[in-house]
Amino acid sequence: MRNRYFRVIFLFTLIGLGCAQRASAQEWNCDVDDYITKAIGIEEPWLENAGYLFSQVTNAQPGSLTLAPEVEAKLNDHVGMELDLPTYTANTPIGSAPATFGPAAAGLKLATLHTCNMSRGMATLLTFEIEGQYWADPRRSVLPGQGNAVSAQVMWAQLWYPWFTQGEAGYTQRIGTGISSGWFVNTSLGRSISTAYAAQLEVEVDNQLILDDGRRGMEGSVMPQVAYHVTPVWLLAVGEQASFQQSSSQPKWSTWVMAERDF
Repeated sequence: MRNRYFRVIFLFTLIGLGCAQRASAQEWNCDVDDYITKAIGIEEPWLENAGYLFSQVTNAQPGSLTLAPEVEAKLNDHVGMELDLPTYTANTPIGSAPATFGPAAAGLKLATLHTCNMSRGMATLLTFEIEGQYWADPRRSVLPGQGNAVSAQVMWAQLWYPWFTQGEAGYTQRIGTGISSGWFVNTSLGRSISTAYAAQLEVEVDNQLILDDGRRGMEGSVMPQVAYHVTPVWLLAVGEQASFQQSSSQPKWSTWVMAERDF
Protein backbone atom coordinates (compact mmCIF):
# COMPACT_ATOMS: atom_id res chain seq x y z
CA MET A 1 0.00 0.00 0.00
CA ARG A 2 2.75 2.45 0.94
CA ASN A 3 4.72 1.80 -2.27
CA ARG A 4 1.56 2.36 -4.31
CA TYR A 5 0.92 5.61 -2.46
CA PHE A 6 4.40 6.97 -3.14
CA ARG A 7 3.96 6.09 -6.82
CA VAL A 8 0.83 8.28 -6.73
CA ILE A 9 2.86 11.14 -5.22
CA PHE A 10 5.49 10.72 -7.96
CA LEU A 11 2.76 10.83 -10.63
CA PHE A 12 1.27 13.99 -9.06
CA THR A 13 4.72 15.61 -9.24
CA LEU A 14 5.27 14.68 -12.90
CA ILE A 15 1.84 15.96 -13.89
CA GLY A 16 2.41 19.21 -11.98
CA LEU A 17 5.81 19.82 -13.53
CA GLY A 18 4.48 19.16 -17.02
CA CYS A 19 1.52 21.48 -16.57
CA ALA A 20 3.70 24.20 -15.08
CA GLN A 21 6.00 24.06 -18.09
CA ARG A 22 3.08 24.31 -20.52
CA ALA A 23 1.46 27.12 -18.52
CA SER A 24 4.57 29.30 -18.34
CA ALA A 25 3.16 31.68 -20.93
CA GLN A 26 -0.08 32.28 -19.03
CA GLU A 27 -0.86 35.47 -17.13
CA TRP A 28 0.27 34.96 -13.51
CA ASN A 29 -0.08 38.53 -12.24
CA CYS A 30 -3.84 38.43 -11.71
CA ASP A 31 -4.85 38.45 -8.02
CA VAL A 32 -7.88 36.19 -8.27
CA ASP A 33 -8.31 36.18 -4.49
CA ASP A 34 -9.59 39.75 -4.91
CA TYR A 35 -12.62 38.12 -6.56
CA ILE A 36 -12.66 34.56 -5.15
CA THR A 37 -13.07 34.48 -1.37
CA LYS A 38 -11.23 31.63 0.36
CA ALA A 39 -13.52 28.99 1.86
CA ILE A 40 -12.93 28.34 5.56
CA GLY A 41 -12.16 24.63 5.16
CA ILE A 42 -10.54 24.52 1.70
CA GLU A 43 -6.90 25.18 0.84
CA GLU A 44 -6.71 28.03 -1.66
CA PRO A 45 -5.17 27.11 -5.07
CA TRP A 46 -3.56 30.54 -5.50
CA LEU A 47 -0.12 31.28 -4.03
CA GLU A 48 0.14 34.14 -1.56
CA ASN A 49 1.85 35.54 1.52
CA ALA A 50 -0.76 35.43 4.26
CA GLY A 51 -1.44 34.41 7.84
CA TYR A 52 -4.61 32.75 9.15
CA LEU A 53 -6.19 32.03 12.50
CA PHE A 54 -9.02 29.50 12.53
CA SER A 55 -11.24 29.00 15.57
CA GLN A 56 -13.89 26.30 16.02
CA VAL A 57 -16.47 26.28 18.80
CA THR A 58 -18.23 22.95 19.23
CA ASN A 59 -21.89 23.56 20.03
CA ALA A 60 -22.29 20.68 22.47
CA GLN A 61 -22.41 20.23 26.21
CA PRO A 62 -19.63 20.20 27.15
CA GLY A 63 -18.22 22.10 24.21
CA SER A 64 -14.70 22.89 23.07
CA LEU A 65 -12.73 25.75 21.54
CA THR A 66 -10.02 24.98 18.97
CA LEU A 67 -7.49 27.52 17.67
CA ALA A 68 -5.42 26.73 14.56
CA PRO A 69 -2.83 29.17 13.13
CA GLU A 70 -1.55 28.81 9.54
CA VAL A 71 0.98 30.61 7.34
CA GLU A 72 1.12 30.67 3.52
CA ALA A 73 4.21 31.79 1.59
CA LYS A 74 4.71 32.48 -2.13
CA LEU A 75 8.23 31.52 -3.20
CA ASN A 76 7.74 32.47 -6.87
CA ASP A 77 4.93 32.49 -9.44
CA HIS A 78 4.76 28.68 -9.54
CA VAL A 79 5.88 27.45 -6.10
CA GLY A 80 4.55 28.16 -2.63
CA MET A 81 4.48 26.57 0.79
CA GLU A 82 2.08 26.10 3.67
CA LEU A 83 2.81 25.77 7.39
CA ASP A 84 0.10 24.63 9.80
CA LEU A 85 1.18 25.36 13.37
CA PRO A 86 0.01 23.07 16.20
CA THR A 87 -3.66 23.47 17.06
CA TYR A 88 -4.85 24.04 20.61
CA THR A 89 -8.14 22.71 21.96
CA ALA A 90 -9.62 23.73 25.32
CA ASN A 91 -12.76 22.18 26.75
CA THR A 92 -15.60 24.00 28.51
CA PRO A 93 -16.42 24.29 31.26
CA ILE A 94 -12.77 24.82 32.10
CA GLY A 95 -11.31 21.75 33.76
CA SER A 96 -13.94 19.35 32.41
CA ALA A 97 -11.22 17.70 30.28
CA PRO A 98 -7.51 18.37 29.65
CA ALA A 99 -6.50 20.67 26.82
CA THR A 100 -4.82 19.06 23.81
CA PHE A 101 -2.36 20.10 21.09
CA GLY A 102 -1.64 18.98 17.55
CA PRO A 103 -0.91 18.36 14.82
CA ALA A 104 1.66 20.40 12.88
CA ALA A 105 1.96 20.16 9.08
CA ALA A 106 3.98 21.59 6.20
CA GLY A 107 3.29 21.41 2.49
CA LEU A 108 4.80 22.33 -0.86
CA LYS A 109 2.41 23.79 -3.46
CA LEU A 110 2.96 23.76 -7.22
CA ALA A 111 0.71 26.09 -9.25
CA THR A 112 0.26 24.55 -12.70
CA LEU A 113 -2.51 26.64 -14.25
CA HIS A 114 -3.46 30.28 -13.67
CA THR A 115 -5.48 31.93 -16.44
CA CYS A 116 -7.18 35.29 -16.06
CA ASN A 117 -9.49 37.39 -18.20
CA MET A 118 -10.82 40.00 -15.81
CA SER A 119 -12.42 42.00 -18.60
CA ARG A 120 -14.85 39.07 -18.83
CA GLY A 121 -14.73 38.28 -15.09
CA MET A 122 -13.21 34.82 -15.63
CA ALA A 123 -10.28 32.94 -14.11
CA THR A 124 -9.15 29.31 -13.76
CA LEU A 125 -6.62 27.88 -11.30
CA LEU A 126 -5.14 24.42 -10.72
CA THR A 127 -2.53 23.59 -8.05
CA PHE A 128 -0.95 20.42 -6.65
CA GLU A 129 0.26 19.99 -3.08
CA ILE A 130 2.22 17.42 -1.08
CA GLU A 131 1.80 17.85 2.69
CA GLY A 132 3.27 16.05 5.68
CA GLN A 133 1.62 16.00 9.10
CA TYR A 134 3.48 15.23 12.32
CA TRP A 135 2.69 15.03 16.00
CA ALA A 136 3.57 12.93 19.02
CA ASP A 137 2.37 9.37 19.51
CA PRO A 138 -1.34 9.71 20.47
CA ARG A 139 -0.84 7.11 23.25
CA ARG A 140 1.51 9.40 25.16
CA SER A 141 0.11 11.29 28.14
CA VAL A 142 2.07 14.44 27.24
CA LEU A 143 0.98 16.31 24.11
CA PRO A 144 -1.20 13.57 22.60
CA GLY A 145 -2.00 14.14 18.95
CA GLN A 146 -3.54 12.76 15.79
CA GLY A 147 -0.53 10.83 14.51
CA ASN A 148 1.59 11.23 11.38
CA ALA A 149 0.49 11.26 7.73
CA VAL A 150 1.36 12.34 4.19
CA SER A 151 -1.29 13.76 1.86
CA ALA A 152 -1.32 14.44 -1.89
CA GLN A 153 -4.06 16.66 -3.28
CA VAL A 154 -5.15 18.75 -6.22
CA MET A 155 -6.82 22.15 -5.66
CA TRP A 156 -8.84 24.16 -8.14
CA ALA A 157 -10.87 27.34 -8.52
CA GLN A 158 -13.09 28.76 -11.25
CA LEU A 159 -14.42 32.30 -11.43
CA TRP A 160 -17.44 33.53 -13.40
CA TYR A 161 -17.80 36.83 -11.56
CA PRO A 162 -19.74 37.32 -9.36
CA TRP A 163 -20.02 33.50 -9.00
CA PHE A 164 -17.07 31.27 -8.12
CA THR A 165 -16.29 27.69 -7.09
CA GLN A 166 -13.25 26.08 -5.51
CA GLY A 167 -12.27 22.73 -4.08
CA GLU A 168 -9.69 20.11 -3.21
CA ALA A 169 -9.46 16.33 -3.58
CA GLY A 170 -6.77 13.89 -2.58
CA TYR A 171 -5.60 10.97 -0.51
CA THR A 172 -4.12 10.77 3.00
CA GLN A 173 -1.70 7.97 3.88
CA ARG A 174 -1.19 7.38 7.58
CA ILE A 175 2.31 6.75 8.92
CA GLY A 176 2.17 4.92 12.23
CA THR A 177 -0.89 5.07 14.49
CA GLY A 178 -3.47 7.67 15.42
CA ILE A 179 -4.92 8.53 12.01
CA SER A 180 -6.77 6.73 9.20
CA SER A 181 -5.82 6.56 5.53
CA GLY A 182 -8.38 7.44 2.89
CA TRP A 183 -9.59 9.84 0.22
CA PHE A 184 -11.29 13.21 0.69
CA VAL A 185 -13.20 15.72 -1.44
CA ASN A 186 -14.13 19.25 -0.40
CA THR A 187 -15.80 21.81 -2.65
CA SER A 188 -17.81 25.01 -2.45
CA LEU A 189 -19.98 27.36 -4.48
CA GLY A 190 -19.90 31.06 -3.67
CA ARG A 191 -21.04 34.47 -4.81
CA SER A 192 -19.65 37.96 -4.28
CA ILE A 193 -22.43 40.13 -2.89
CA SER A 194 -20.42 43.34 -3.16
CA THR A 195 -16.76 44.36 -3.13
CA ALA A 196 -16.73 43.70 0.63
CA TYR A 197 -19.10 40.74 1.18
CA ALA A 198 -19.32 37.19 -0.13
CA ALA A 199 -21.29 34.06 0.74
CA GLN A 200 -20.67 30.43 -0.08
CA LEU A 201 -21.68 26.86 0.73
CA GLU A 202 -18.92 24.34 1.48
CA VAL A 203 -19.43 20.55 1.34
CA GLU A 204 -16.89 17.90 2.43
CA VAL A 205 -16.90 14.09 2.35
CA ASP A 206 -14.27 11.43 3.08
CA ASN A 207 -13.95 7.73 3.94
CA GLN A 208 -11.51 8.08 6.85
CA LEU A 209 -14.05 7.13 9.55
CA ILE A 210 -13.41 3.82 11.32
CA LEU A 211 -16.62 2.32 12.75
CA ASP A 212 -16.88 0.45 16.06
CA ASP A 213 -16.76 -2.90 14.27
CA GLY A 214 -13.55 -1.95 12.44
CA ARG A 215 -15.16 -1.30 9.06
CA ARG A 216 -14.48 1.87 7.09
CA GLY A 217 -17.30 4.41 7.06
CA MET A 218 -18.22 7.71 5.43
CA GLU A 219 -18.28 11.12 7.06
CA GLY A 220 -18.72 14.67 5.87
CA SER A 221 -19.95 18.17 6.60
CA VAL A 222 -21.94 21.07 5.22
CA MET A 223 -20.99 24.65 6.11
CA PRO A 224 -22.73 27.80 4.85
CA GLN A 225 -20.54 30.83 5.47
CA VAL A 226 -20.28 34.56 4.95
CA ALA A 227 -17.15 36.66 4.60
CA TYR A 228 -16.38 40.34 5.05
CA HIS A 229 -13.33 42.11 3.63
CA VAL A 230 -12.66 44.47 6.51
CA THR A 231 -9.82 46.13 4.55
CA PRO A 232 -7.96 45.15 1.37
CA VAL A 233 -5.61 42.99 3.50
CA TRP A 234 -7.97 41.74 6.25
CA LEU A 235 -10.69 39.12 5.73
CA LEU A 236 -13.12 37.82 8.35
CA ALA A 237 -15.35 34.78 7.67
CA VAL A 238 -17.94 32.99 9.84
CA GLY A 239 -19.55 29.62 9.13
CA GLU A 240 -21.96 27.21 10.82
CA GLN A 241 -20.95 23.59 10.20
CA ALA A 242 -23.09 20.46 10.45
CA SER A 243 -20.92 17.32 10.55
CA PHE A 244 -22.31 13.86 9.72
CA GLN A 245 -20.97 10.37 10.37
CA GLN A 246 -22.21 7.03 9.10
CA SER A 247 -22.44 5.71 12.66
CA SER A 248 -24.59 8.60 13.95
CA SER A 249 -28.08 9.75 12.99
CA GLN A 250 -27.64 13.23 14.49
CA PRO A 251 -25.36 15.95 13.09
CA LYS A 252 -22.75 17.66 15.25
CA TRP A 253 -22.84 21.45 15.05
CA SER A 254 -19.92 23.84 15.37
CA THR A 255 -19.23 27.50 14.61
CA TRP A 256 -16.12 28.44 12.63
CA VAL A 257 -14.39 31.83 12.44
CA MET A 258 -11.47 32.58 10.10
CA ALA A 259 -9.30 35.70 10.21
CA GLU A 260 -6.90 36.26 7.27
CA ARG A 261 -4.14 38.86 6.91
CA ASP A 262 -2.36 39.30 3.57
CA PHE A 263 1.27 40.45 3.56
